Amino acid sequence: MTDEAVDKNRKGPTPEYIESAHKLREEYLAAIQRSDINWINQFNKDFTNKFRDEFLNILKRVPNNQTRSYKNILLSHNTLYSYVAEKGGLSAWQCHYISEKYAIMIEHAKTITELDEIHDKMVKEYVDPNIRTKHNMLTVVQKAEQFIEMYFTEDTSMDEMAKKMHVHPSHMMRVFKKEKGITISQYRNLRRIKEAKELIQFSNLPMTEIALMVGFSSPQYFSTFFKDIEEVTPLEYRKRMKQRNQVKE
Repeated sequence: MTDEAVDKNRKGPTPEYIESAHKLREEYLAAIQRSDINWINQFNKDFTNKFRDEFLNILKRVPNNQTRSYKNILLSHNTLYSYVAEKGGLSAWQCHYISEKYAIMIEHAKTITELDEIHDKMVKEYVDPNIRTKHNMLTVVQKAEQFIEMYFTEDTSMDEMAKKMHVHPSHMMRVFKKEKGITISQYRNLRRIKEAKELIQFSNLPMTEIALMVGFSSPQYFSTFFKDIEEVTPLEYRKRMKQRNQVKE
């Protein structure tokens, strides 16, 4: 405990120390807005350590419940990250979906360790430049990938998708299959499974609710497709992830 950090007469952090913490947060938010992965990778540990800072006492805001305190601070930061990411080119729809997803994960978390992992995933998703609106020229396949990233939870037909992309449906499907080796429908379902895995691991939502949330209209098909990809059922996957988390703790 140094004089620079704590004013012994005030029994708390100095104004300068608080200002430096707020400056770091502003720089962190600016990095998310401009999708600066390198900056985040370099300073992410410094920023997240502020949540545990003994001078700031963030985890003591709820007496005798550090987990609840951490949840509260992550929920507020989730809102901040969503706001600056939208200013940086992330669509309003994506911001809404990502924000809702991580709010659910945060509330369902049981431990500080789990919340650390959720925060790390949350930041990486908000800062990901691959899901930001791009203004440069894109190929048909890149346009399709970006469209799926933005609307994978919706049951958009190939004709509707092609119309919004201003391309012919047959051409779109043909070039996509040739370049990616799978159909657009398969690619979209794989994206949905990726999303479902996070919700299965970091929430206690029923599988039916998760299936509908990520875009599968049939929970039965979701379960079948999930097992084809992961070689276990969604429920078995959740059990495996819980066992892994218990080992980590």
